[in-house]
Amino acid sequence: MLAAGLILLVTYFLFSFPNSRGIFIRRPAAALLGAVAVVLFKVVPLHQAYSLVDDDTLLFILGMMIVIGYLQISGFFDEVERLILSRARTTRELLGLVVVSAGALSALFMNDTICLMLTPIVLRIARRAQLHPNPYLIALATASNIGSSATPMGNPQNMMVAIHSGIPFGIFTSRLLPFAVLGLFANYAVIRRLYPREFAEGRKIVGEPIEAVPRGRLIYACLGATALLLALFAFNVSAPLAAASVAALLILAGATRPRAAFRYIDWELLLMFAGLFVVMGAVRQSGLLSLFWGALEAAAKTPIADRLWALTGASALLGNLVSNVPSVVFLVNIIPHLGRETSLWLDLSLASSLAGNLTIIGSVANLIVFESAEGQARVGFWEYFRAGAPVSIFLMALGTLYLALGPS
Repeated sequence: MLAAGLILLVTYFLFSFPNSRGIFIRRPAAALLGAVAVVLFKVVPLHQAYSLVDDDTLLFILGMMIVIGYLQISGFFDEVERLILSRARTTRELLGLVVVSAGALSALFMNDTICLMLTPIVLRIARRAQLHPNPYLIALATASNIGSSATPMGNPQNMMVAIHSGIPFGIFTSRLLPFAVLGLFANYAVIRRLYPREFAEGRKIVGEPIEAVPRGRLIYACLGATALLLALFAFNVSAPLAAASVAALLILAGATRPRAAFRYIDWELLLMFAGLFVVMGAVRQSGLLSLFWGALEAAAKTPIADRLWALTGASALLGNLVSNVPSVVFLVNIIPHLGRETSLWLDLSLASSLAGNLTIIGSVANLIVFESAEGQARVGFWEYFRAGAPVSIFLMALGTLYLALGPS
C-alpha cells in the first residue's frame, strides 16, 4: 500500500510539472515509469498489470485517431481553412468561424487531435490576413474544450466516462450539448470583449482567399464514414467496436495510403493512457483507495446536489494540477462509490472538459495549441486566464446546477 501511494504521488508530480527545471520526463514517459514501478515493487505481478489496461478505451481512441488521420490526408482540414477564409470578411466573423469550427469538430472528433490539425491553419490564416494570432489561438483552445464536452467522442476523458458508465450516446449528448452551444456563444463574447482593437466593428480582413482544390474520392468516403460512425453511436453499438469498424472501412477505402493516415495516430497518448490504467489499477488493487471508501459511502448518503458540487470542485482542482486526462483516470475509480446516478458521470465529463479552460495547463488540448504555435505566437498564463477562466467558472456552475435540478 505504501509503495502504491508513493508511486502514485511521484507519477502525478511528474504530470503536474513536466517542464520544471531539472525534470526532463514527459507525461507519457512518466506514466510508463509508474506502470513499470508498480510491477518492480511487487504492487501487482506482471500478468495482472496487463489485465489492468482498459482495452475498450484504447481501442476507441485508436479507431477515432485513424478516422481523423484519413480526414487529414483527404484534404478535409484544408477545405475547412478555405471555407473559413472565403467566408470571413471581418475579424469578428473570423473569430466566430474559428470558435464554431473548433467547437463543432471537437464534438465529432477528439479535441486534442483537432487542435493539432487546426493550430497551423489558424496561424496561416492570421499570417495571410496580417492579424495578431493570440486571440484566435485562445479561441481555438477554449472552443475545442467547450465543444468536446458535448459528446462521448469529444475528448479522451469523455470516452472513458462513456465506456465506464455505459450511458447511451443519445442521453449523453442530449444532456450536455446545450452547455456546449451556450459555452461557444459565451466564449466568443468574452474574447471579443477582451480584444477591442482586434475586433473593432467593421474591421476588414486583408488577404486573398484560397482557391478551391478539386476534391478527391477519399474525402467523400471520410464524410460517409463519419456519418456512419454517428449512426452506430446513435443505435448504441459498442463504442470501441463502432470506432474500430469505421476505421477498418476507411483503411479499405483508402487502401493505398494507410501509412500516411497512421502517421496521425498519437502513440504517446495511447502509451500514457495504458500506463495510467496500470498505475491506478495497482493503487486500487493495493487497497489504498479503500481507506477512503468509508468517507465516500457516507458522502453517497448526502443529497445529489452536494455530491455534484463536490465532484465539480474536485474535477476542476485535479484537472488543473495534473491535466484533465489523468484526473479523470483517477476519478472514475471514485464515482461508483459516490452513487449510481447518471448525473454523477455526466458531471465528471462536463466539469473535466470545461475545467480545461480554467488555466493554460488545464487540458492537453491547450498545451498542444500553444506548444505547436511556439516561435510564431506566445500566449502567457494571465492572457489565457482572462479569457478562459470566466467562461469556465460560469459554465461549470451552471452545468452543475442544471444536473442537480434535472433527472438523476
